[in-house]
Amino acid sequence: MFLGIGDFARATGLTVKALRWYDEQGVLVPADVDPHTRYRRYTVGQLEQAGLVRALRTAGVPLAAIRTAMREGGSPHEALRARREAVVTERAREDRALATAERVLAGAGLDYDVHLRTSPSRAWVGVIEYVVLPADADPVIADPDGTPVDADVAIEAALLDVYASLHADGFAPTGAFWLDLGRPADDAGAEVGLCVPLAAPVPEGWSVPGRRTIAGTRPAGRELTTEHVVTDDDPDDGTAVHPAFAALVRAAAERDLSIDLGTLRQHCPREVEGSPGSGKGVPGSGTGTRTVVELSVDVDE
Repeated sequence: MFLGIGDFARATGLTVKALRWYDEQGVLVPADVDPHTRYRRYTVGQLEQAGLVRALRTAGVPLAAIRTAMREGGSPHEALRARREAVVTERAREDRALATAERVLAGAGLDYDVHLRTSPSRAWVGVIEYVVLPADADPVIADPDGTPVDADVAIEAALLDVYASLHADGFAPTGAFWLDLGRPADDAGAEVGLCVPLAAPVPEGWSVPGRRTIAGTRPAGRELTTEHVVTDDDPDDGTAVHPAFAALVRAAAERDLSIDLGTLRQHCPREVEGSPGSGKGVPGSGTGTRTVVELSVDVDE
């Protein structure tokens, strides 16, 4: 039994225009096409196919994926599973974007204490990691072969390599590490230096095996610094200016100071008791233990 395209459209809830489009795209091909009139005719057995196509399209499955799914050997279940995963990823991206917007709105009302202090001369050594900041995901670090790795996991591994190499060669760190955030960035991300302070410079040519090693000596000078309380809704996905950084820049302008953004540093997080540090007004920042990170930048002399 054949149904004309009009009757088939009414039976399936699809429009005649959609049926013609699906035919052209190889998604739902009519069982018969009159060679003279070019009228399309469908079998009753194709009603189920049409219902499946409509359901997948309503779920947002791309037409190319439906075409593959409808062919022999294809899997509508696989097409739907892939769509579900894409929706979950997109929802997570939207949640991060909403959380970032909320953080920015909350941060706009925070009173960050910015201090100007003298910093001593300091030798240091570190390694470079390349951080990618995708628009739809958390920051990742690219392995040498290009494989993305969670940024926190990669940074921890790199620091362990640095400390192990220093210990093996008899060099003792004199303080906590910091992240050098002021390195040039491109469209995909930025280079981040993981730096450790030392009592004296390492010998020329010294390196952490298998890693791009950097070393130097920071001259004595002045720096602006502030602290930020880390909260669960404080995403670091590169989609907004961090309020602590904005506070440093604003303080420099108010004090008529020139800062070197190439020296921007985020210091090792630390736990503090009973005080929210500089982030006054942070939700949930009453008494108790919380994590605080310090941000600093050198003042040009």
